[in-house]
Amino acid sequence: MEQAGQEYLAIYRRDFSELEGLQKAEQVTYALQRAKDTLCFHAKRRTSKQEISCSLCGLDEAFAGRLLCYMYENAVAPEQVPDVLRDLCGAAV
Repeated sequence: MEQAGQEYLAIYRRDFSELEGLQKAEQVTYALQRAKDTLCFHAKRRTSKQEISCSLCGLDEAFAGRLLCYMYENAVAPEQVPDVLRDLCGAAV
């Protein structure tokens, strides 16, 4: 998730325990980054090479920070981040 010249506004990491027969241990990282005139949401599983990114224009930084916290607190799967942002922000995505 490191990209030169772009400032991270917030980063959250959620750890999941291994539950035999139900889930493997995992860590998901959620990050909010300013890139020029857009805010970029990133979500990545530690065990995956794929990072999900979604950029939004015209969104208030404070609201974007609350959205990131919402995704972290509700353990939104990285694959679902674009859909959640579309549902909550509509045309800004």
